[in-house]
Amino acid sequence: MRSAILQSVLFSIWLIAAQNAAAQSLAAQKQPNPSVPPNDLVRKVVTDELNAEQRDHSHWMYQAVNTIPAPEKTTTVIETDHGDIHYVDDVGGSPLTGEQRSAEDKKVQQFVSDPDEQRKARRAAAADDKKSAKLFAMLPDAFLFQYAGTAGDNVKLSFQPNPAFTSHSSDAYVFHKMDGFVILNIKADRLVEISGRLTHGVEFGGGLLGHLDPGGTFDVRREEVAPGYWAITKLKVNMNGKILFFKTIAVQQDEVDSHFRKIPDSTTLVEAEKMAEVQTTAGGAD
Repeated sequence: MRSAILQSVLFSIWLIAAQNAAAQSLAAQKQPNPSVPPNDLVRKVVTDELNAEQRDHSHWMYQAVNTIPAPEKTTTVIETDHGDIHYVDDVGGSPLTGEQRSAEDKKVQQFVSDPDEQRKARRAAAADDKKSAKLFAMLPDAFLFQYAGTAGDNVKLSFQPNPAFTSHSSDAYVFHKMDGFVILNIKADRLVEISGRLTHGVEFGGGLLGHLDPGGTFDVRREEVAPGYWAITKLKVNMNGKILFFKTIAVQQDEVDSHFRKIPDSTTLVEAEKMAEVQTTAGGAD
């Protein structure tokens, strides 16, 4: 489970296109009245998502375009059991210079040849996955959901914090201060989008340890990029604050992932490195 926001404020979703007809359908059906209580529907989708994640051990190659933080970077990412290769293809819309490519080759070669760095990366990824799963599992209990519309197989639900819920971590505390919406695909029982806004400022240690400013937002979208396989395709985070009196927090990220291609599960880091180099030489993902 790849995650991000607060680098993992969770994962999930919005189907990139309910276009005009779908938007009109959504507006026309603002008060659907399904027989399933909204929180029960969310609980079912969350359970199915987590089960699907546990069953899935596939590996993928894809392209990530990060526009924030600047400068814009396009990166080829290749997943392996030993760690993931991240090979920058271009910066600011321009191919790497010879000097930049040499530096990128050296960075990737260092990772491929350093077992300690690989273990560190795997531990960090596993920690992110665990944190994301815990936040995701929180959804049905941490928020109160209401039906907000339908469009085809997708159902939109708005949410606000459940005052009866008690958070037990700083990530959960911040997450629970959000209002927003989710979009669920009820045919596949998958989460398509989750979008939230920090409606009130968050203080740590009564404000002495730091705070997050109100108005911070995150939006995570997912798509079925291959039959039965759903992946994050859009992540946007915008939060600001201060911590430990002086240090400014600037959690800014805008990433779009595309060109997903399944690769053999047995792919080694050396093979992944060669695949990334060929991909970059060829001018990007197909």
